Amino acid sequence: MQLALVVNPRSGAGRNADEIVALLEGDGRSVATFELDDVDAAAASGADRLVIAGGDGSIGCAFEAAARHGVPLAVLPAGTANDFARAMGIPPSIEQAAPTAVDPDAEERAVWGGLIDGRPFVNVASIGLGVYAAEQAAPMKSLLGPVAYGVGAAVAAFRGRYARARVLVDGEEVFDGDAWQVLIGASGSFGGVAQLPLSDPDTPELEAFVLPSGPRASLLRRAWGMRHGGSRGGVQVSQGREIVVDLDPDRQWNVDGEVLDLGDVTVRPLGPARVLVPPGAQGDAR
Repeated sequence: MQLALVVNPRSGAGRNADEIVALLEGDGRSVATFELDDVDAAAASGADRLVIAGGDGSIGCAFEAAARHGVPLAVLPAGTANDFARAMGIPPSIEQAAPTAVDPDAEERAVWGGLIDGRPFVNVASIGLGVYAAEQAAPMKSLLGPVAYGVGAAVAAFRGRYARARVLVDGEEVFDGDAWQVLIGASGSFGGVAQLPLSDPDTPELEAFVLPSGPRASLLRRAWGMRHGGSRGGVQVSQGREIVVDLDPDRQWNVDGEVLDLGDVTVRPLGPARVLVPPGAQGDAR
């Protein structure tokens, strides 16, 4: 078996390529390593599998390359929250996930992601409180790990501001007004514990989840209700294959944990990619 390994050493786990190669080699397996910027070359190298060791942002890039070149994708979680791994039922550490990456009989799951103005993502893209929460969590991630996202969300609930947004799903307007958050879900997992209620990575439909503006005091209760796909009272939820979000004024987006200047966007399905999962895996996004 030939493996093409892509490692992002800047991800939360901070692991270098040599350590990971040592976990994957043996029993006739060979491993070629690539930089994250060369993920497309890795997917096109003729390897039997593309292996990505990184956080959710890195996984999105590898997912897009794997889908385009038709090579199976093995995920070694090396980020802070590792939301995509949670959604897929992949164990939360590199050591625990490595056996699936090298198992010749590993199950393949056909999974859909998303493209937000051509940029790949696998979990959630959002505007509003999610951006503020990501900015607050960033300096705490090395110390607190996934807990930083919860702290960031709590700060956002008290200090964040709403956004003016118009949302269209498959050409039909579903929302026009002020919103605390607009989230577009592929797998729908985010923040280390939360799961959007309708997101299904087994289908190309994307989820538009809108939390309209309202009393700030209700935000923490609503956030708690979103854990693992729970209550969605007071929100608007739609599904479709093209989601357009117009913002006034243009705002930043949180795309799988990365804050980007995107403004108005169009979001479409990406995939499917064949993702390797452990036997009987039951992730949050099932």
